[in-house]
Amino acid sequence: MPEDIGTVKLPPLENITVVVKDIDKTTEFLSRVCGIIGPWETMEYAPTKEELMVGEPFKLKFAFAKLGTIVLQLTQPLEGKTLWSEFLKSKGEGLHNLFFSVPNWEELVGKFNEQGSQIVAGGSLDGKRWCIFDTRPGGITIELGEG
Repeated sequence: MPEDIGTVKLPPLENITVVVKDIDKTTEFLSRVCGIIGPWETMEYAPTKEELMVGEPFKLKFAFAKLGTIVLQLTQPLEGKTLWSEFLKSKGEGLHNLFFSVPNWEELVGKFNEQGSQIVAGGSLDGKRWCIFDTRPGGITIELGEG
């Protein structure tokens, strides 16, 4: 059943993103303490200026593990002043955003914009567009990925 954000219908939640200071320590801790979390897949992401919708180039490290039907994504800022580094600085480690893969990406981006939500980060990864909206006052941002 789709979630309803005002007039925006979203598909089921696909991914939960947590910003961390050190992915290696965090994945080791979660694997050891919560043995069912893992195995972890890691990657680095450093989009070029041309691949970004807003902001300057940066570098992030990701770690992914399945939790049933949901993917837990850890994100560690490595380089650049980013949404994620600012989150760490102001709030510390914690839940950052909920990710939804949507087939009607442009339409939903337009609807979020119509409702006054600003894109605070966005670009492309593996040829698919993504963007994160400032959806405060909820405290958790929403990420839409082209799917």
